[in-house]
Amino acid sequence: MVIRMKNKALLSAALVIAIASVLCSCSDTSPAQSSASEVTETSQAATVTEISSAQPETQVTATAAEPNERDKYIALSALSTGDPARFRKALEKAENGGELTVAYIGGSITEGYTVEPEQCWAYLTYRQLCEKYPDAKINYVNAGLSGTPSTLGLIRCDRDVIEPFGDPDIVYVEFAVNDDSSAVTKEAYESLVRKLLDLDSAPAVSLVFMRTDSGYSCQDWQSEVGYLYGLPMISINDALTQAIDDGYMTWGDYSNDGAHPNPEGCKFVAEAVGYMTKRLTDDSTASDKRFGADDRACDVAPIYGSGFTGTRLFDSASIEPVSMGEYGVNHSVLASFPNAWTRKGGDNEGITFDMTFGSLFIVFHCNKTKHFGTAEVFVDGELKGTVASMKNDGWSNPVPQLIMRGDEVKPHSVTVKMKDGDEKEYFGILAFGCTQ
Repeated sequence: MVIRMKNKALLSAALVIAIASVLCSCSDTSPAQSSASEVTETSQAATVTEISSAQPETQVTATAAEPNERDKYIALSALSTGDPARFRKALEKAENGGELTVAYIGGSITEGYTVEPEQCWAYLTYRQLCEKYPDAKINYVNAGLSGTPSTLGLIRCDRDVIEPFGDPDIVYVEFAVNDDSSAVTKEAYESLVRKLLDLDSAPAVSLVFMRTDSGYSCQDWQSEVGYLYGLPMISINDALTQAIDDGYMTWGDYSNDGAHPNPEGCKFVAEAVGYMTKRLTDDSTASDKRFGADDRACDVAPIYGSGFTGTRLFDSASIEPVSMGEYGVNHSVLASFPNAWTRKGGDNEGITFDMTFGSLFIVFHCNKTKHFGTAEVFVDGELKGTVASMKNDGWSNPVPQLIMRGDEVKPHSVTVKMKDGDEKEYFGILAFGCTQ
C-alpha cells in the first residue's frame, strides 16, 4: 500500500456538524473560564463547532405529584450492570483529578441530530461527569454520525474515537436503531466492541439500546454481545416502552419524530446513563465478573464473529492511487468524509489502488438522484462487487459495503470502474475499510 501523510485540511464552520471532539477541563466552572466552548480539530471528520459555555441542567427530577414514578422507569433501563471493574478504574482517575476521555459512537441519536449540541444526551452525560469530578480534566468525543450503522462505526473508529485524544477511558456504543440483523452487521458490531475492549487503555465499554416509534430495535441480538463480554447495558428501549405502555408518558414527550429524542427525551436518556453510573460505582451492587479490567476480548470466542476487528479507514489523505483515471480528490462532498475521490463522467478508465488487506469495505456516496451511478469493484482483476450509489432511501449519506472477505492479509490491486451504461454518471468513493 502506498501511504503518504498530509496536513489535515481545516474545515469550514459552515459545514454541517458531523463529529465534534471537544476538550473540556471540568475544573473550570464559571462561564468566563469554561473551556467547554473551545474546540480542537482532532479528526478528518471534525467540524468547527461551538458548545455553549452555559451549563445545561443535567439532573432531571420526578414531578412533585409523582416523586418516585419516574425513578421506576429510569431503573428499568439498567438491563445489566455487567462487570463494573473497568468503569471503577476509569472513574478513579477522575476522582484523583486526572485526565479522562469519554467517547460516544453511534448514529444521529448520539450525534444529537434534532437538538442543540449542549442538549444532546451524550453531552449531558459528559457534564454529569464534569459536575461529579470538578477537579478532573475530562475530554469529550462525540463520534455520532447520522444514518450510519455499526459497520461504518467500526471503519471510522480509529479516526473518530481513538485518534482525537488517544485511547478513551469510557465508550458508549449506540447503533440499535441504525443496524439491521444481517450476518455482516452482527460481525461488524461485535468486532467494534472487541476492538474497543482490547485497546491498551482497557476502556469501560457500555452498550446503549434505543428504539423507534414503531418499536424497532436491535437490542435482542446486540445484548447477546453485551452478555458475552459482561458489559453494562442501558436499555432506553425497555424503559421507554414500559413508560409509554403504562401511560406515564407518550412518544411525543420523548421525540418530535420517529426516532430522535427531543430535549426532554435527551434528559430521559441522560438520567438512565447517570443511574447506571451510580450502580456501577456502588460497592453494594451485585455484578457479573465474567469480563474484568485485565481480560482481553481476543481471548473470548465470539458469538457472531470477529474477522473485522482490525479494520482501518483509508482515504485520499492516507493512500495514493496508482492511477486516478477520470477521478479527482474531492474535499467538499461530505463534511464527515472530506478526503474523497469522485467522478462526474467521461472515459471509464477507473481508479486503481495498491492496497494490503484481508477483507475490503468501500464507503460510497449515496443519494436518490438518478445521476448517481453503479460501479464495479475489481480485486486483482476479478469482479468482487457491484455498488449502486443511487438508492431510493439515499440522502447524500455515506454507506459501507463489504466487497471482499479474506482471512489472509496480503497485497492486492483494486480498481473501481463504472458499470457498462453508466459511464456518464457520478460516483463518489468516500473511503475504504481494510482489515489488517
